Amino acid sequence: MSEQTISERGMRHGSGRTSAFLSRYAVVIVLVAMFVVFSVLLPDTFFTLGNFTTLANSQAVLLILSLALILPLSVGEFDLSIASNLGFGGILTGYLNGVAHWPLFPVIIFVLVVGAIVGAVNGFFVVNLGVNAFIVTLATGTVLTGLTIWVSGGQILSNISPDLVNTITTTVGGLAVPVYIALLLVLVIWYLYEFTPLGRYLTFIGLGPEVARLAGLPVKSLRFGAFTVAGLMAAGCGILAVGLLGSADPSASAGYLLPAYAGAFLGTTAIKPGRFNAWGTVVALALLVVGVTGLQLLGAAGWVEQVFNGTALVIAVTFARLVSRQNRT
Repeated sequence: MSEQTISERGMRHGSGRTSAFLSRYAVVIVLVAMFVVFSVLLPDTFFTLGNFTTLANSQAVLLILSLALILPLSVGEFDLSIASNLGFGGILTGYLNGVAHWPLFPVIIFVLVVGAIVGAVNGFFVVNLGVNAFIVTLATGTVLTGLTIWVSGGQILSNISPDLVNTITTTVGGLAVPVYIALLLVLVIWYLYEFTPLGRYLTFIGLGPEVARLAGLPVKSLRFGAFTVAGLMAAGCGILAVGLLGSADPSASAGYLLPAYAGAFLGTTAIKPGRFNAWGTVVALALLVVGVTGLQLLGAAGWVEQVFNGTALVIAVTFARLVSRQNRT
């Protein structure tokens, strides 16, 4: 073998490693670059400990909701009702605790069970009856939005138990309880998908449900379970949101759906390209939050958040599709 051939192979190998590195960490690099730029431009407003802790505390619920989305998305299904499930869970918490004066612990259990039931209903229609997930979860979300308005009377519900508010807003190192819950869930989901057979089964189903079924996997049960657990987590997000705000707002869910999907899909472009993964979702949401916050502090109008998140979602979905095609070839 000639020295030229060896050199060419070495160059191709090095180029391949560089390409793989950039594919895995491009979003991380962009995040670091944006962080440095905004820190230089806005040292007194952006690059402050108070700003960072505020961003972390305000985005913890969104991170948990994005992590919940990973479960149905990884098995090839969509859940468009997840934000409405959050909103309904929050209103149920506000009504049962603040209006009906139920004790806090039964309220939390009841709301979580209702969220799981909503997820199970989605799973029943999609998995057992074969109805398109877009249609089912869109309809479920619409029903939940109507129920949210009915239960709340279209009003913000207050009189939330101080025990809930004080517990959720308790800070350690400047970070509130939901931040630590979110980080714990990141570790759990990362471990699930990286080191357990269940996580590999879920990923396998997303790559090819029929092949997974022929391989002997309980495809229907796992898909149904993904919807159910996602519903439970969404309702839990509603409880956390009420605890952070000290009230239940019937319109609170409106701002969660698009950013949650943007975070989940953009997460497939980082750490584990082409796969829904926990750490990629963390990086993706950090990128979205840093970008939007930096631009707004520079004087950008409020609509920049929707444009930024929508653009990120389109780019992320496109990249995920391209990676999927490349993996098939």
